[in-house]
Amino acid sequence: MKGCLIRVLLAFPLLFCSAMLYAQMAQTSPINLDFSQVNDQIPTGWYIEGSETEVISQAHPTATGQSLRLERTTKTKPQFTFAFQAIPFNFIGKTLTFSGWVKTDQISSDGGAALWISLDRNVTTVALDKMADHVIKGSEEWQQVEISVDITPEVDRVSFGVVLGGTGTAYFADLNLTLDGVPLDQAPKPTFIASEPHQFEQDSGIRITQLSAEQQQHLAVLAKVWGFVKYYHPESAKGNISMDAELFTLIPQLLTVSSTERDKKLLTWIKQLGKVSPCNTCKDSSDAALTHPAEFWLSWGISAELSQQLTRIHAAEIPAPHFWVKPEPQVSNPFFNEKPYAEISYQDSGYRLLALFRLWNIIHYYSPYRDLTEQPWEQVLLDAIPAVISAKSELDYQLALAKVVYAIHDSHSLLNVADISLMRNFIGTNIIPVDVRFVEQQAVVYQVYQDNLPIKVGDIITHIDNRSIAERLEYLRPILASSNEPTRMRDFAWLLPRVNTEQAVVKIIRDNQALTVQLPTLSLNEIERQFYYYEHGNSAYHHMTPEIGYVRLDKIAGVNIDDMMQQLADTKGLVLDLRNYPSDFVVFSLGQYFYPQPFPFASFTIMQPNNPGQFNWTSPITVGPPSTDYYKGKIAILINEQTQSLAEFSAMAFRGAPKAKVFGSTTAGADGDISLITLPGGHSTVLSGIGVFYPDKTPTQRVGIIPDVEVLPTIAGIKAGKDEVLERAIQYIEAN
Repeated sequence: MKGCLIRVLLAFPLLFCSAMLYAQMAQTSPINLDFSQVNDQIPTGWYIEGSETEVISQAHPTATGQSLRLERTTKTKPQFTFAFQAIPFNFIGKTLTFSGWVKTDQISSDGGAALWISLDRNVTTVALDKMADHVIKGSEEWQQVEISVDITPEVDRVSFGVVLGGTGTAYFADLNLTLDGVPLDQAPKPTFIASEPHQFEQDSGIRITQLSAEQQQHLAVLAKVWGFVKYYHPESAKGNISMDAELFTLIPQLLTVSSTERDKKLLTWIKQLGKVSPCNTCKDSSDAALTHPAEFWLSWGISAELSQQLTRIHAAEIPAPHFWVKPEPQVSNPFFNEKPYAEISYQDSGYRLLALFRLWNIIHYYSPYRDLTEQPWEQVLLDAIPAVISAKSELDYQLALAKVVYAIHDSHSLLNVADISLMRNFIGTNIIPVDVRFVEQQAVVYQVYQDNLPIKVGDIITHIDNRSIAERLEYLRPILASSNEPTRMRDFAWLLPRVNTEQAVVKIIRDNQALTVQLPTLSLNEIERQFYYYEHGNSAYHHMTPEIGYVRLDKIAGVNIDDMMQQLADTKGLVLDLRNYPSDFVVFSLGQYFYPQPFPFASFTIMQPNNPGQFNWTSPITVGPPSTDYYKGKIAILINEQTQSLAEFSAMAFRGAPKAKVFGSTTAGADGDISLITLPGGHSTVLSGIGVFYPDKTPTQRVGIIPDVEVLPTIAGIKAGKDEVLERAIQYIEAN
């Protein structure tokens, strides 16, 4: 979900969307401040909202470059137009200065053009300059403007950009961001022990071929204590401890000792990390939406002395910013600061355990949905340790990690592997030229990509190369990390036609008759598959009939929402097809047309940096200003298992409209801005980093969006080429 939170700048609200923030996840310095890099008419690195078309202009103060052009008319629906970047602040200095050239053309007196800059600490604004008393109005030739903010302690994020209110046109050129007169990307940075190279950077030196049950328990305790110290100990939070190196030192020490000696060694290790001071008011969880139980480490089977030491660490104040994890600006999903160790060999047992321990602890402390796992999370760790260690091949190791990701039950959280060839061979390098969808609990062909094949749309596949569908599902299950069963079967259907042979023997049922057919296969790059089950038209919107408008959000990028809604204003009803992934974030720009009054549609839970594992509620998120000119026709929202993340969030935002109904079937149940988890060896995954709920705290994760009118596809409908969900939606609109 590409969610937005509201922030106040220039005395008016701006919507900062994490669509841009996620794209900038790897961005650590300002880019493209001269607007010379352009992709699809949009300047690279910038998020722009609310402007009319043609945002790049050749107008320039020295006629040697180009500028950003923001334009507003009386028809521009968003109240303000802006462009911005947000990056981590990890520099040493006193004063941050943002400057640039600005030109204006007929900007109305109720608006203005300005630069702005903001410093954040744990998503709280601590310094802000917004040109509040000298915004530029009217028509002014190029002039250079400059704003500054003083750096305050523990700042972890800087946001900066340009804004235009009212009506008129503003041009911005040759922006510059400096710290004490030095370009920000060249400014000095603080050094952290945790960032420095350590003796195990190339190899942990640990090779384990087998584990006893006792060793397995020791490693499980180590994983939990190590993760606890990593996130709770003040010295670790400051970046003063190389926690990866500490782990590689501890592993060999704990493999040959008793439980008593294990705890003594861990206690000795913790004591040498530095003293901690108690803070009785630092971790208030009384209003938490999700938090760990008091003294949750008591269930770990450790000694009283070690438990008491963890109690003291837990009571200490955690400094901000935390070295290992920071909330992303505006959205607050976690950003994890981890070394990638991309070139490490899979044969290194120490790095295998680091990958597992890192992943397990991140979920344990920073997943807003960790309470939704089906298997106890500590049992997942205990089972994964021998699987990760005993993996005989690189593929076995990848599958062992994939099983841990699977246990999260989050459709966002697929394992991305460094070498895709092994997983491709595991699934199948070739593909039967068909696509399949599970309908009425059967694998039904809904697309055939070659003519004259002995298989038809509507055929039910029961076996491929003498392996039943159930057997094939069990084989692929470890890599099918999904929030719910409809989504798992969606992903399974996508992989089902893949094989490793040039011909495939397929058993089918057609009109209650069992048949066996032999089908050719193609390499994966020889076929362009239809990703969505239904694709009506090639444009973002059209009139299905003079009285019914149709909007598909996977084509919405670049569309002028104001123009679109004007063209659809006189229809009796709208079909909003969310059985796809929206190509742009239009929750607010489109949603504002559907409501007479602001409508609260979601609440988030966000991480609390001062208490790992705690998530607190946000205020409800609303869509739509007060309006008498809202769309008064019926709205039919279409959903199914392909409706995921941003599409689900959009459905939540639109379904409260006065005459809106949701048609279809349960969605993917994976919502919340995603956070990247980097794992050794070049592997990675993501997790849903914020919790998304309805305002009454009804969950969406794993549950999905529940339709008002359930419409399930049928085999007969697939065979006849019908879109049964759309047909039911049209009936609703046409009814009096």
